[in-house]
Amino acid sequence: MREVKKKKVKKSILLRVAILCLVVYVAAALINQQIQIQQKRSQLEALQNQIQVQEVENEQLRQSIAATEKDGSEYAERVAREELDYAKAGERVFIIISGE
Repeated sequence: MREVKKKKVKKSILLRVAILCLVVYVAAALINQQIQIQQKRSQLEALQNQIQVQEVENEQLRQSIAATEKDGSEYAERVAREELDYAKAGERVFIIISGE
């Protein structure tokens, strides 16, 4: 009789240890998954912020392009006068030569 009880006790202890190991493994896996989920959420938030910043910058560039298209001839004329030293027909350009 005692041998049967000892075998049952040993089997019971092994079963409990196996269940405990399984529970610990599942808990560790769930904690790991939660950590990964949190990391991915923070990455997603950072990327969404970058997208918003880029969209604002794109909108500013679109407005700049639209303004340039409206005033494109004025911009080209200003660049030609200031940087390339061009003048309109019949216009005199004076160049001040001084010590500065």
